[in-house]
Amino acid sequence: MTAPTAQPARPGSDGTAGPGDPTALMVAGTAERLIRLWAGRSELHHPGWGRPFRQLGDLLPEQDVEFAAHNPQMVPLLWYPALRHGSRTRPVIDVFDHLPAELGPALPRRQELSRVYSWALASRTALDWLTDCLDGRGLLEVGAGSGYWAWLLRARGVDVLATDAEARTERNGFTDRFQYTEVRPGRAAEDAAAHPDRVLALLWPPHRDPMAADTLRAYRGPSVLYLGDRPGGLCADPDFFTELTTHWRPLSRCPLTLRWLGNHDTATYFVRR
Repeated sequence: MTAPTAQPARPGSDGTAGPGDPTALMVAGTAERLIRLWAGRSELHHPGWGRPFRQLGDLLPEQDVEFAAHNPQMVPLLWYPALRHGSRTRPVIDVFDHLPAELGPALPRRQELSRVYSWALASRTALDWLTDCLDGRGLLEVGAGSGYWAWLLRARGVDVLATDAEARTERNGFTDRFQYTEVRPGRAAEDAAAHPDRVLALLWPPHRDPMAADTLRAYRGPSVLYLGDRPGGLCADPDFFTELTTHWRPLSRCPLTLRWLGNHDTATYFVRR
């Protein structure tokens, strides 16, 4: 692999961070450090883990490596240690944000990188799958945060309406106020009720918060995309999962699960029962 050059966008910029931007420097510096680390080894062994870790770029399908090299969120993740399991046709890849202590300074952690980009890791496989599920229909993403997924999908020609209650404010505790594309201010349940013609997207809805459950109850459309943790995990509240299992059935799951190690998030497309 060669070192990536993509840089994160920031609010008020022309779409790219300048060469002296602290986040861009962190991303580039971490990638360069990890490239040097992997130059002398093909795997890493973490104490307490029976399986060796490989660099993420060695475990992704080829089309996803190509996509990742031009996707700001995946820089420097291509060189993070990772584990692959699942079947050949439906792989699960877990990314680890730690290195063994003897290998130098700590890596930027999941929380740090997620606040810059998104709490869900994006892949070309996931975007292809989601675009196929939409089949030309528009998407409503509520709680869109930085707009990262909306930005990726809009670049593919998908009609995305992205809203967030804290859009254009300084109060959003889930992002570092980076903005990748337009995210309109809005209330999730009200937006869902107003747009039954669009597929509803909930990507990592806030933990222990009624927002996801209220939104799902208000929505009158036929289809929902949920990308997040399972019941008892770090997304939504118990009422949301009760609502989801009672009134919706899974129609399709993304063929590649790419996530941070320790989480159990998956991407599933639901239709009304």
